[in-house]
Amino acid sequence: MSMHPGDFAAMLLRASTLAGLALGAASAAGAWVSVGESESTAYYLDPDSVRTEGPHRRVWRLFDAKEQQGEGVRSGKALIEIDCQAGTYRYLKTMYYSEPMGKGRYLGGRGAHRKEYIGPGTMIGQLANLVCPPAQPGAEKAAASAAKPAAKPAAASARQ
Repeated sequence: MSMHPGDFAAMLLRASTLAGLALGAASAAGAWVSVGESESTAYYLDPDSVRTEGPHRRVWRLFDAKEQQGEGVRSGKALIEIDCQAGTYRYLKTMYYSEPMGKGRYLGGRGAHRKEYIGPGTMIGQLANLVCPPAQPGAEKAAASAAKPAAKPAAASARQ
């Protein structure tokens, strides 16, 4: 079996991240495990919260802003549903807090959002890479083949 170098690198990244998640989940400090950061915000997930329903994964993610945002928001927790097959996600529930790491005064929240496609290189994309099973090699070809109508035998089509 030959493996593309990028596939191998992705597999190593996934294995090391999942190992880190397992170690982080075992820590006494809490269940939130770092999954990345932007210029203004750090992102965490609770690996114990991941739920599987067919191709869907539900996971709690926490964002922790480096500075206080509008309306006093410093952090928030979100329940996110990811459709691993369709490559979409949606927020089911979001809660905002006045202090770092989902602590402090509850400032309100939002309900479910509409589904959106997962953009490459985004924090949601990184989260999906962690909680969704890796794509099987040749899965796209198999799906495309299954969608095409079967070809008629040459002898039969010549008679028509």
